[in-house]
Amino acid sequence: MNSEEMQFPVKVLFVDFSMDDPRKATMRKLERFRLARRIRADAIRGAVTLTPFAGTYLKRSDLDLCLRNGVCVLEASWNRIEEVRMISARNARKLPLLLPVNPVNYGKPGKLSSVEAAASALAILGVVKEADLLLSKFSWAQTFLETNRLPLGEYGKAMTDEEMRRVESSYF
Repeated sequence: MNSEEMQFPVKVLFVDFSMDDPRKATMRKLERFRLARRIRADAIRGAVTLTPFAGTYLKRSDLDLCLRNGVCVLEASWNRIEEVRMISARNARKLPLLLPVNPVNYGKPGKLSSVEAAASALAILGVVKEADLLLSKFSWAQTFLETNRLPLGEYGKAMTDEEMRRVESSYF
């Protein structure tokens, strides 16, 4: 089965703020492979929206919500991240710290590329094969899941925000 035929159990959505070089926008590349779908900011609705400004972490317990409504990534530049603070999402979630392998923010905890964020969300939710497929479209991303294997495994078991913070502080 090729990627165009792949039916993800969790829809991967994104809002593109056009802040970066379009050739480096990871979600646009996934869109070309039909692995992600672009939506307008006002169309987020019930999707679990990944934002560093959320008050609660994404946890495995969000899986049912993600299966119904999808996971939405904000495709934006870390240099201009404050500009997306105004996005309101009913189901906003933040990701715990992970180590990026992307060429721009390599090794800077938490500064994930959009594809790394989407893959992290899927891995935490237990949808690891699909996370791996997203990352497989980028030569530099092949080591992301392995680099973060231990924290991702523990994040996937955490049931509360407090447990997420405890795991996060044990690694970072």
